[in-house]
Amino acid sequence: MTLTGAGLDHSLPITPRERAVALIDEGNALEEQGHAAEAMARYDAAIQADPRCARAHLNRGNVLLARAQIDEARSAYELAIACDPHYAGAHFNLGNLNYRAGDFERALHNYQVAVGIKSDFADAFVAMANALDNLGRPAEAVESYERALAINPAYAEVHLNLGVLAANAGRYEQAADSLRTAIGLRPDYADAHYALGRLSATLGDLDTAEASLRRALSITPDSEATLSDLATVLVLRSRAAEAVQVITSHLERVPTWMIKNTFANCIARLRFFINDSLIRAALTVAITEAWGPPYQLCQPALSLIMTDSRIATRVRLVNEEWPARVPRAALFDAEGLGTLAADFLLQAVLQAAPVSSIEFERFLIAARHALLDTATSEQRPDPSEIAALPFYAALARQCFINEYIFDCDDSEGVAAAACRTRLLALLDANAAVPPLLLLAVAAYFPLYTLPEPGRLLAANQPGPVEGVLRQQVCEPLEERALRSGVERLTPIAQGVSEAVREQYEQNPYPRWVKLPIPRAPLPFNAELRRTFPLARFTPLRDDSQPEILIAGCGTGSQSISTAQRFRGARVLAIDLSLSSIGYAMRKTQELGLTNIEHAHADILKLGDIARTFDIIGSGGVLHHLADPFAGWRTLLSRLRPGGFMHLGFYSELARRHVVAARKFIAARGYASTPDDIRRFRRELAAGDAGVEVQSLSRIPDFYSMSDCRDLAFHVQEHRLTLEQIGSFLAESGLQFIGFELDPCLLWRYRMRFTQDPAATNLRNWARFEADNPDTFVGMYQFWIQKPAIH
Repeated sequence: MTLTGAGLDHSLPITPRERAVALIDEGNALEEQGHAAEAMARYDAAIQADPRCARAHLNRGNVLLARAQIDEARSAYELAIACDPHYAGAHFNLGNLNYRAGDFERALHNYQVAVGIKSDFADAFVAMANALDNLGRPAEAVESYERALAINPAYAEVHLNLGVLAANAGRYEQAADSLRTAIGLRPDYADAHYALGRLSATLGDLDTAEASLRRALSITPDSEATLSDLATVLVLRSRAAEAVQVITSHLERVPTWMIKNTFANCIARLRFFINDSLIRAALTVAITEAWGPPYQLCQPALSLIMTDSRIATRVRLVNEEWPARVPRAALFDAEGLGTLAADFLLQAVLQAAPVSSIEFERFLIAARHALLDTATSEQRPDPSEIAALPFYAALARQCFINEYIFDCDDSEGVAAAACRTRLLALLDANAAVPPLLLLAVAAYFPLYTLPEPGRLLAANQPGPVEGVLRQQVCEPLEERALRSGVERLTPIAQGVSEAVREQYEQNPYPRWVKLPIPRAPLPFNAELRRTFPLARFTPLRDDSQPEILIAGCGTGSQSISTAQRFRGARVLAIDLSLSSIGYAMRKTQELGLTNIEHAHADILKLGDIARTFDIIGSGGVLHHLADPFAGWRTLLSRLRPGGFMHLGFYSELARRHVVAARKFIAARGYASTPDDIRRFRRELAAGDAGVEVQSLSRIPDFYSMSDCRDLAFHVQEHRLTLEQIGSFLAESGLQFIGFELDPCLLWRYRMRFTQDPAATNLRNWARFEADNPDTFVGMYQFWIQKPAIH
């Protein structure tokens, strides 16, 4: 019998390389199906089959990078390159990793190696251009994009990026052409429609801006940037109410920082006459969580509260009878108290910021008087009064926040003092303290000023009263303990510095409750570029851990905001007032921040210390020195070459009402005592101070004691002009980067001065301010850069 070969396998054996390729293909298929773990197992097996398989190492790196395992991904890419130094894709992917890590120099090098290996690698030229743009080399970025287009003229993303760069450089026609080309290549290209919308808004073409942004939103309906910019365009078109509706409808699906912040910015411009339950609910959360500065949300909140006729009727009654106090029985029946107790928006406002309305303030004064009447009554409180505890507790917290600025006549003061005496007697006798009595005392006197205030905590009052005790006893005692350990960095100069220190020791200033929720921090250079996209500045050489000085930190709002704003920031916060520093330290600990150091120091003595800083912030401080420019020079001596400074100064023009008020105060002989500040406010609210002085009631600072003292009674105040600021910048060789201002104001400026898209011409700004004298009512707030040493 002859054997045939039918049952024999004559195929060649599979090589390790072939086995590895087959496993990689299987892994790729699994990865496309979303099975990353199984794909990773195939790539590992491929490397076992062929340890020199560069493609397997590359794919492992891609999976690791997707998992954010940066170090492991880097090792995998480096192994791929070690196996095949001419593997352009491995160099490219390593560049993407470095780019993602913010190391743009290394990323650029990786991309350059990739295009050196593969000269038609269009994606690498695009990535190289992106890195160059981030390194502040836009001309080279344009060249790299154009090389990518030479390889692939239909590369829509490149046309988009060229359009953005052209817009940043002020070449608007070229930018529009590039963006329209991108849209022509990809009609559903949301990013290109979005960029065209932003460009059109910059050019003042709000019709095209709105249409482009709405088209982008139809493609990507949950894009936070598109929603935010569409809302801004609607505000520019005087359609803020529509902007709020657009944002509110997306809040549940896109509850991001940007959307919340946009909601706050838009609603701050509105006043309501009809209740909207969705907006009311969103605004209540916005104030509670501080989507924006709570004081800016007070007026829209009060207008919504006043849509409730039961509250509005009582507010009108109080104002009609003013200055007489409306009797408790006429002001509050059971229904009225129930309405107040059930209004969560009202309670949120009272607990977040001083209420900035004279009419509503009078209502709260009357409500406080009703609380006092209830607390001093011999009758047991009825159920409606007990049910009103949440409102009365919020009212007591409001009084503490505004530092007891509410008007109080003599008989009311006597009754309040009697309540305090009764409370102390109950504490001495270890007897139970009725909640309404405690709240009445807390609404007239800060509880921490009572003898042995810690005794109040032993009662362990649950619910609303507990919040009052925490605010008025626990927190002040904590601040007192913290201030005792503050390092003294410099002595305090005699004269103006000592007088200013004494003013701020009386009350921590400002007594803020909540800061706006921070957005995810960026490195300093990226954050400054985000704030001033068209400005010219030289990035910090190393912004990984910038050292920052906040000179005059007060109660910590600026130092905390700065520490949260810049990634890796290390902050030294100094102030003259130990009371303010204690408050700042408590708030810093409350927020869990560990990158802020506090010290007691005088700006004028900082020239004696050895430390220098990359960034210095001093908002609203230097104009309280005897010579603001001397203080400015001292701070510049502590700023490193190439460093940045953020400053805030009063405007001579915007403070014209304050100048008139100070003259009125001097003529009446008012001192900066609480009683005289109340008398001044009483005259102003009654219309006895003249129209110009009366306009101070539109400023939120008018509604708390230390803010009002700082506003109109300060022991030392200078006001500057833009000409003075510009002269000092020129004399000192400083570069002006830009004002931090409301976007609508910036837009109006750019529409008028189209030749200054970066908005840095101070002569133009002086002309703009002359025609719009309230532009800088919140101070000139701006950034500058000190020249680097070459």
